[in-house]
Amino acid sequence: MNKAVKYTYLTIGINLLIAILIFLWLLAGTKNPIKDLVDFILDFSLNFGLGITSLFVSGFYIGNKMQRLICQRKWNSILVGMFGLMIILICGVFGGSTIGFIEEGLANGDNVYDAIVDYYYKPFFWILIFGFIPTFIAGGILGGQIKKTCYNNV
Repeated sequence: MNKAVKYTYLTIGINLLIAILIFLWLLAGTKNPIKDLVDFILDFSLNFGLGITSLFVSGFYIGNKMQRLICQRKWNSILVGMFGLMIILICGVFGGSTIGFIEEGLANGDNVYDAIVDYYYKPFFWILIFGFIPTFIAGGILGGQIKKTCYNNV
């Protein structure tokens, strides 16, 4: 595993921690936000498991692609990092949403349109609304870190 993928994995982990903090902030008015967070994760453990797996699998491939674009093609490292990390986030949301779409949407007899809205559109909307800024900031930093690895390899 090269350094770009390691930095990508580290950034994904940090973004997951930021997501947890944002979720806890949203639950701040409840009596026990940590218990509510744990209950939510346990209720959708398969969704979260596949979503996080999708984040790291796509992070491997996109991290390698970002390194090629930054080091070999000399593209703007900050923009490549921002868009690369955003694509990784989209892959993770898609992976996690697919379980809900199949397991709960189609299996319960919902029509396809309602299942798509409930299990793809709504998660994409909320995750991208709250994750857009942290992902772009972390992606810019990630791109800069990947660019530093280019000079170390020469």
